[in-house]
Order: sequence, then structure tokens, then C-alpha cells
Amino acid sequence: MISSTQIGYLFSATLNQQADYDNLANSALGRGINQYQAKNYAGAVREFKRSVALSPFSENSDTAYEYMAYAYLNQNNTTEAVNTYKLMIRRNPSNDSAHLSLGTIYFRDKKYKEAEQEYSMAVRVNPNSAANRYALGQTYLITGRFSEAESQFRRVAQITPRDPNAYDALGQALRKLNRFEDAAVQFKKALEFDKKYADAYLGLGYVYADMKKIEEAGKQADLLSNLDKQKAADLNEYIKNAADPKITSVFSTSGFPLSAGIKTGVSTIDNSLTLPNGSKDFTLSFIFSKEMDAYSVRNPLNWQISRATGKEPGGAYNWGLPIPSTEVALPVMPYKVAYTEGSLIAEVTFRINQNSSANGTIDPSHIIFQFKGLDAYGNAMDPSADQYSGFSKVV
Repeated sequence: MISSTQIGYLFSATLNQQADYDNLANSALGRGINQYQAKNYAGAVREFKRSVALSPFSENSDTAYEYMAYAYLNQNNTTEAVNTYKLMIRRNPSNDSAHLSLGTIYFRDKKYKEAEQEYSMAVRVNPNSAANRYALGQTYLITGRFSEAESQFRRVAQITPRDPNAYDALGQALRKLNRFEDAAVQFKKALEFDKKYADAYLGLGYVYADMKKIEEAGKQADLLSNLDKQKAADLNEYIKNAADPKITSVFSTSGFPLSAGIKTGVSTIDNSLTLPNGSKDFTLSFIFSKEMDAYSVRNPLNWQISRATGKEPGGAYNWGLPIPSTEVALPVMPYKVAYTEGSLIAEVTFRINQNSSANGTIDPSHIIFQFKGLDAYGNAMDPSADQYSGFSKVV
């Protein structure tokens, strides 16, 4: 029978032996860190493995596992890095840092389902960690679960109320939900805490462009140009695409007198109209502010030709006087529109017919040409610049 003295001796010997192992493990850990800093990653891994094997349950074993994973990543050995974090988690499932790091590897490799699982576990273990919730929110954001992303980023902002990253991320989620005004508030909050936060200027510029506040978006691009020229260029490109297209100018390529006034004799416009019932095709070139959707421009149904009613700038057709019996009818739309994809110019062709008495009249300066189609990015025309008349020009 073993006496109490013998039991005490054995217990003491075991403790001493474990202390020796712990000291050896710490020495191996130190050597591994030195090797890691010297970029000898293979040698570092050997020392970290030795440290874990000598003292698998010591406080330093997590450090050894962490450095081991880093060493594998520096060798582009993602598989072993993942396995290392899994071993770390198996030893201590409550280590939220290990779940976060493993999730980050999955996120980097676009394995978003696996990343979400690890980030969710990290949040469950430590719900008060801003890093855990931020990572989970980013996964929701990239997988299109914008309301869930918003929820996580709001919690991040509560945990770290002075962190501009939290407000920037929240602004991104709100923008994806088309809550542009709310998103703008969050981007502005981010800038309150960091006046040089380029991503917040970028996000705010995107939001203003989405809201068709093109001038305000342009101001953000100007501010951003001093911080990040590439992001400023990206924003300017987005602004250009988001802006509603305009008709910038119109000119005649076939002699149609756009500025001629009331009671202009049709016969004076072209010799072919001096004959009774004669006809002549005229072409106007419309210049747009940006690339247009070719099918939309070529479709005559998207164009309208009409007499000014007086509601438009420039007064009514025939200055509002009674239309004389000699006035010829106008086509309601062009019969042909030519447009080269990628260009800014549409060639709009319409036909004018002389009357049977060859004394037809017209008021060219008060004919309204209007386009209601789309640009190459799906934007409808700017209503302030979607029509033209010879008198009022682009309106």
C-alpha cells in the first residue's frame, strides 16, 4: 500500500517533470519565433511543433499554434494553416481568435459559407468583440445579405463608437439596401472621426451619384483626388455612368433651317419642295453627353416631333397665333435614326411634305424634337435636357 508520503513524492515529481516540459516548450517557442522573424519558416514550424508536443495544454501553446499558422501562410501552404487552426480550435473551442483567423483564410479564398461559420462561432464565443462582428458583417455584405450586415455593423458601431471603419461599413450596407440618405449619414460620421478616410469619401460619392446629386458626387471626387487618385478616378467613372444623359447640342446636316421663324415657305427650304406634294428628307445630328443604348436611340418610337405648346421655353408654335390653312403637317416621329454604338451622335431623319398647292408654310424654330430613351447604362434622359427646338435650343 502506497503511503501518503509516497503519493506526495510522486505528485511533486510529476509537477517538477511538467515544469521541465513547460520550460523546454517555452524555449522551443522562443527559438521558433526567432526563426520566424528570420523568415526561416520551415525551421520555425519545427520548433512550434516541438513546443506544442512538449506542453500541449500550456498558455503558450495557442501562441505556438498561431505562429505556426502564420509560418504556413508565409509558405503559401494554406492547407496546413487551416489544419493548424483546426487543431487549435479542437484544443480550445472557446478561442474566438482562432475562429476569426480561420474564417479570414476562408474569406480570402472566397469560401464564404465556411468563413461565415467560423465568424459566427467567434461572435457566439465573444459577442462583444468588434473584430468578430465586423468580419461576420463583411461576409454578409459580400454574399448579399445586406440587412444582416447592417445589424452586425450597427453593433460594431456601438462597441467602438469612435471607429470610422464601423460607420463606413454600415454606410456600405445601407447603400446596398438603397437607403441612400441613411448611408450618407454614416459616411459623414466616418469622416467626422477621420478627415482623411478615403473610403468614406468614395462611399459618399457613390451615394450622391446614386441619388443623382451629380454635383455633390463630383465634390467628393475632388476631395478624394488629394488622398487616392485611383479611387478618385473610379468615382469619376461611376459618376459619369450614373449621370442621366442629356442632349447637348443639335445641328442640321441637310439644310433644314432650325432658326427660321413663322410662315416660312416650305418651297424656300429645298428645291424639291417647290413642286405640289413634293417631299424632302432632312437629317439633324443630336449630340448626347454620354454613350447611349444603341437600340434605344435607333428606335423611332423613342423620338417625338411636335409643335411647341408654349409650356416649353421659347413660346408656342407660330407664336400662339392661329395656324394658317397653308401650314403643313409634321411627322410625329422620324422614320429613320442612325447611331453607331459607342458614339455620342444620333442622325435623326424626318420627312417634310409640300401641300398640293405648293404654298405650304412651317415654323421651324418652334418644332420640338424630343428623345425619351436610355443611355448605355440604363439611365433615362435628364428631363431638363431631353428636347430641342431651334428657338429655345436644348431644354
